[in-house]
Amino acid sequence: MTPEPMPTVFVSHGAPTLTLEHVPARQFLVDLGSRYRSVRAVLCISAHWNTVRPCVNTGKNHETIHDFYGFPPELYHIEYPATGSPNLAGQVVDLLKNAGFTCEVDPTRGLDHGAWVPLRLMFPKAEVPIVQLSIQQSLDPAYHVTLGEAIREVRETDVLVLGSGGAVHPLGNPQTSMGPGAPTGDWAIEFNAWLSSAVTRGDRVNLVNYRTIAPYARQAHPYPDHYMPLLAAFGAAGPGARGMVLHQSWNPGDLGMGAFEFIQ
Repeated sequence: MTPEPMPTVFVSHGAPTLTLEHVPARQFLVDLGSRYRSVRAVLCISAHWNTVRPCVNTGKNHETIHDFYGFPPELYHIEYPATGSPNLAGQVVDLLKNAGFTCEVDPTRGLDHGAWVPLRLMFPKAEVPIVQLSIQQSLDPAYHVTLGEAIREVRETDVLVLGSGGAVHPLGNPQTSMGPGAPTGDWAIEFNAWLSSAVTRGDRVNLVNYRTIAPYARQAHPYPDHYMPLLAAFGAAGPGARGMVLHQSWNPGDLGMGAFEFIQ
């Protein structure tokens, strides 16, 4: 009997301080790791690696990239010594090229906080090899579904495809409510409900055309980089995939920390 392919997952990684905070989203990610104990590696598609063309980090070891500023000093001392997987990286490159993508490699790039913040919580011993695949500066929704579709075969070898971004990521929206005790706006709740519904229906048309269909789309994602990893994870689940809501919370105010699992 052929084993079932791994599902794909999208998580909201929030601010880098998530790794230090006692909030529902942090505990969710801690618990989430036990759901995927059988994985042999993770292919992470993070909002924080944005290139002109798809790029894969191919190194055997990864530095921990502290790609943020103005946060507590202890964050800059955190190291996540996850190894890479040159074999998986090579497979991803081949799959992308076979699908018609021009793909580049980077043997020295480490893990940005969109990768190491959630993965450090999921796999705290750094026991699972990690490979990253970048999103593209064009940030075209349909393109990123196709990008995910191109690499879906890795799921057949116990590789977890993990999209890491933000379900509601309104940074750049001047009307955003953030900070301790900040209320969550009705507009953010409405967008989040729309997104959850589209995900659970597996509604490709709506997910791709979110900018013109979803309520308050431009408030929820003034910049689309944190939405594209969701589309890549959706595409990697294969044709006809549907999602399941794994987690919903706010951290705090208008920053939506939703997480979804996709399966064909």
